[in-house]
Amino acid sequence: TTAAGTTAAGTTAAGTTVAGTTVKGGTTAAGTTVKGATTTTAAKKTYTTSATVGVGSCSDADQMVTGTTGRETFKNSFEKSMKVTVTDTKLTKEGCRRLTNDIRRLSTPAVKADFTYTSATNVAVNTKATDFQSQLKTDLKAAGLPDNVTVNSITAPAEQPSVTSPISAAVGTPATFFFVAILAASISW
Repeated sequence: TTAAGTTAAGTTAAGTTVAGTTVKGGTTAAGTTVKGATTTTAAKKTYTTSATVGVGSCSDADQMVTGTTGRETFKNSFEKSMKVTVTDTKLTKEGCRRLTNDIRRLSTPAVKADFTYTSATNVAVNTKATDFQSQLKTDLKAAGLPDNVTVNSITAPAEQPSVTSPISAAVGTPATFFFVAILAASISW
């Protein structure tokens, strides 16, 4: 330790390195807060978003939305490319109907994927369409599904409100009524 309180390694007696990292507390780039000897991680929040993925044909869309293989492939691709944890995935077929009775043309076929996911940070998934498309093509091919896809759009994530359990209030009201009824019955005896 030098006379100024700095060790030879460049750490002050207060625990701050020369580079400015505080040992006793602070926040890392990953969102982890360090307090003394304990580490806490930022609470994860729930978000929803939708991706519209253009496909080659309605038959391709059918193969993706039928069964669990397509749903699992979309889920895994989204998790890998966005680095989030997907809790629910719903796939629906779009554009596989006639536009009008007079025109015999079909609209453009697509698969709409609705994702519910958790993340400690609000990931801008709507700016990562290219990453998702690349991962989806790879994963669809590996799963034996048609991989001629184009991610047309991903909506901006919407944070979902946290749900608090109403059980304590719901249990309290019937229980209070029950005890009042018992008390009234015992008083009338």
